[in-house]
This record gives sequence, C-alpha cells and structure tokens, in this order.
Amino acid sequence: MKRFSKTLSIALLAVLLAFSFVGCATTEKVESAPEIILPTAAEAAPAPAPAPAPAPSPSPAPASTPVAEAAVEEKATVAAEPAAPVQTAPAAVVEEAIEYPFGVTPIVKNTQGDSEFDLFVVHTNDVHARVHAGEDGSIGYAKLSTMLKTARSITDNILVLDAGDVTHGTNFANFFNGETIGQLLIMCGYDAVAPGNHDFNYGVENLENLAKSAEENSTLKVLSANITDEDGYLLFQPYQIYDFNGFKVAVFGLTTPDTKTKAHPKYTEGVEFMNDAIIANAQTAIDLAHEYCDYVIVLGHLGIVDDGSTGVTSTYVLENIDGIDLFVDGHSHSELTGDNYVNGTLLVSAGEYMKNVGVVQIHVKDGKAEWTDAFLIKASDVLDPANSELAKAYGIIAVPDDPEIDAYIASVEQALEDKLDVVVATIPSNLDGERESVRTKKTNLSALVCAAMTEETGADFTITNGGGIRASLKKGDVTLGDINSVLPFTNTIAVCEITGAEVYEALEHGYSMLPETNGAFSQTDLQVVYSKFSEPGNRIKRVLLNGELIDKDKTYLVATNDFMAAGGDGYTMFGRVTQEGRVLNEVFADYLAKHYPPQN
Repeated sequence: MKRFSKTLSIALLAVLLAFSFVGCATTEKVESAPEIILPTAAEAAPAPAPAPAPAPSPSPAPASTPVAEAAVEEKATVAAEPAAPVQTAPAAVVEEAIEYPFGVTPIVKNTQGDSEFDLFVVHTNDVHARVHAGEDGSIGYAKLSTMLKTARSITDNILVLDAGDVTHGTNFANFFNGETIGQLLIMCGYDAVAPGNHDFNYGVENLENLAKSAEENSTLKVLSANITDEDGYLLFQPYQIYDFNGFKVAVFGLTTPDTKTKAHPKYTEGVEFMNDAIIANAQTAIDLAHEYCDYVIVLGHLGIVDDGSTGVTSTYVLENIDGIDLFVDGHSHSELTGDNYVNGTLLVSAGEYMKNVGVVQIHVKDGKAEWTDAFLIKASDVLDPANSELAKAYGIIAVPDDPEIDAYIASVEQALEDKLDVVVATIPSNLDGERESVRTKKTNLSALVCAAMTEETGADFTITNGGGIRASLKKGDVTLGDINSVLPFTNTIAVCEITGAEVYEALEHGYSMLPETNGAFSQTDLQVVYSKFSEPGNRIKRVLLNGELIDKDKTYLVATNDFMAAGGDGYTMFGRVTQEGRVLNEVFADYLAKHYPPQN
C-alpha cells in the first residue's frame, strides 16, 4: 500500500500519482517548466510556497582517485563535436570540515531544515539512447524534463539517477560518441549515472572524457567504485554524497564485471572490474559509508540475470553485503518495483528504453528513513493520458515536451543529417539487398554483412537474419545514410555459444520455408550444402567452416544480432551470450571504409 499523505494532492513526475508533502515545506522553484495540463485551474492543487534559492558555489573537482594512495594521470579531453551544449546551473555545494574518503565533497540539495519530509529517487536504466517520445515505447527526454521541472518546482528533495547503458544505441548517440546523451542528462538535471557495458562502446578513454566534461559543466557524476586500471587506480569517482536537510545520502556506482566479455575486449583494454582490494573491502566501504551518511544507495549496472562469466549480479551483491538501503539496478532490462527485497534491501529497476520511469519515495523523519515505497510511471500514462485510467483519475490531460530539450535534439539531428551525407566507401559493383534475394539466398551484400560481423567480434562465424537487410547498394560512393537504409534497425552485435548440432538446427530453421521468402532466412559466412526440395527439418546436408565440416559435438562462437540472440525469429537454439557490441550499421560502415575506402 502506498503511503501518500492526504492533505495536499499535487501532480508530480508526469503527474500520474498524487503526492503530498505535508510536514515538509519545499524549496525554491529552481526553473520554469512547461505546464502539465489539467482540466481547470480550480482542479489543480496548489503547490507549497517556494523558499529562497541558496547561492550556488562551484562544483568540486572530480575524485578520480586510486585504490592505493597515488595520483592517476589525467587524460586529454576530446573537443565536443555536436551543437553547442546548453548548461544547467549547478546545485549548491557546501564545503564541510569533515574529510570524506577520496576527497568527495557533499552536494547540498536542500537547506530548508525540515525534520520530516519525503525524498524522491527518480531512476532510469538501459535507455540505449531512445531520446524521442514513442521511440521503442520511450517516454522521451523532452517529456521527462517537463516531469522533472514540475517536480522541482514543488520540492528540492529529488535525486535523479541512471543505472547505465545510456550513451549508445541509436544514431543520435553513436555518431557523436555518446556526447549528445551526456548533454541531455545534464539538461534534465540528472545527479549521477553508473556506466554500463555499452557505455564502453566508444572506448574507455572516451567514457573518461565524458565524465570529465560532466564534472566541468554540471554536477552530474559518473560513478563506479569497481573500475580500475591494471595498477588498481580508480578511473571514476566511486561515490557521491547528497545532503537533504542534513539527511545525507551516499550513492555508490557499480559496473558489471562482465563488461570485459559483454563489450568488445578492445573497448576495455587496460581496464579491470574485479580488483581484489575492492572486493575484499566492499563490506567495509558500506559500513564506513554509514558512519558518514544516513542512507546508502548502490547505483549498479549489474542486472538480476546471471548470464555472464563472473556470476556477479545485483542479487549476488545484496546476498553478500549487508547495510545497503536501496539498490537501483540496470543491465537485465528488468521491471522491479516496491516488493523486491533481497537481504532486507529494496531492489528496483525501470525496464528498458525509458518505457518506464522509476520512483522511490523515502519518508524521512528526524534523520531516519521511516518507510520506503517504489513504483513505475509507465510511458502509456505519459504519452496517452486521455486513455490512462491513472491519469484521468488525477485530471491529467497532457504532458508537453520541454522546448529546450526539443530545440537541442533538433540541433543534433541537423548535425546528424550532415554526417549521414558523408561518403565512407566506394564499392566496385552493385550489392544485392533486395527483399526476394536476402530472404531466400546468400547475396554479395549479405556476404559482406556477415564478414563484417565476424571480423568485428572475432567469432568463428556469423548467422544473422535476412530480414534485417532492407536495401541494396549501388556501385560507387556509399554514404552513412545509404548504410542506414541497408541496416535501419538498432540491432547490436551479440556473440553466443553454439554447438555444431545447434548450428544444423539453426540453419534448418532458417531454410525451413524455402522457396518462400522468409525474414528468418539464415544469412551466414558458413558454407551450407542444402536441398530446398527436401522436407523441412532435413534440408541441411552439410555445413563447412573454412572448408572443414562442422563438428556437431564441438562448441563454437557465433556472431549474430541481439534480436536473434534473445530468440527472435524463432532462433531459440543460441546459447549463452559471451559478448555484446556495437550497432550493426556502425560496424558495417567501418568494415566498408576499411576494405573499400572512398576514392574521392
């Protein structure tokens, strides 16, 4: 049962649930927000009067400190390429006499001095750069910003977190090495993000530069307490403290150790995720945090599914470490709300692609968290309130876009159009990607797509679906826009384990509908001897890898796409995912540029 007080109902965070802040006078209206539309002014409950805004002070320097007592060499910053960023005013930071570990300075979010109030932790995860409302079911950053601005006009007791896999996944992010997403997080007023494995898809140095840029331009923190170099030096700030009326909240970041295999190994060269000293002192770190703080949050990109090589999941961490008050999770794309407790710790996660925004309500009284509740705000309630029973119950008519976010997205997309016109390769002949071809047979284009996937991953071979190839390429210059027409989906590369017997099973499935066209038709760089006139299930006669017969008892590594790795198009025979990589159109563009460089 949700414990919202009844005296004052206000629309908060997409205004899908009415919250009250009785006994907790709120702070200043920090910025104007696009109005969330209600039927009449009389039906909208008044917000408490805002308090004067405290004067901001400069953001502290990043705490990129080693586990051992030594300094880490500072990396050079890469210049921003897309449109000029729009910066938000940093929150007030107050220096304290206490010396916190790793030189961390608390960020004071609310100085009103209330002894009883509600703190709201707003969280997202695995957004994968879905920036637009409705894009793969996303709420979109423009509407999220409206929701957050509305919330901040009511209270400063808000902490906004992202649990990783946020800077990669669509052209909007990929063509700018994730910088555009970093800017959106700053504009929306996110407080902290924990890197996910896909956030390494431009390389670790790029991620370090994004973190440094965020430090210099905002109070957004990139937090990870388990990422070190080979000498044990921390690459990112491990934690941050936030002060709400004297109630101190420590937020630790964690990144899945499976990044070493889930991401391409070249992206994490020289990086470690399982430092012995960090593992040995994990419980001590949480115990120490409680000496300095009243509440401990772990912001982790670990997931609840044990599908990696290390076995480290959020559940595993909670089962082995005591004293974590809240674990905000990502990586497994799970929807976890208020009834998921492990070892006494609330474990929450908001699904994927911003189809939901998670909210955790923490009721604080006299410096202690008295009770906690958690729930998800669903995209359907935000995007279509007219058909939402929840929205109608509180009189919500519309949640408009934040025009500042819309303007920034439009500027990036204009720059993206210019990039898509760039010639990346010159090919000597036409490449066949016609529907009736790629769904019934191997073509010269499908052969190159498979070769690109195998070369990118180092897998033994590739099996992908013909239905993922959507256009042909003409002889001559090829632009990034042309490649996006060939591979228009945002599928990423995955490498799976597969036995030789399962290879036969996969190909039997892909060839089962011949001579009819079939999107599941298996495109592969294996040599396949088959008979389309035999009965389905008995069509594959021989399968060869580099001229040698596949051994049905041997386990191989197959490159495919994330859709098929998850069982899409009926490919349920793929085994454990051992590597996750970049978007296919990005990989194919690089392959063509390398093997068929532009002539002009």
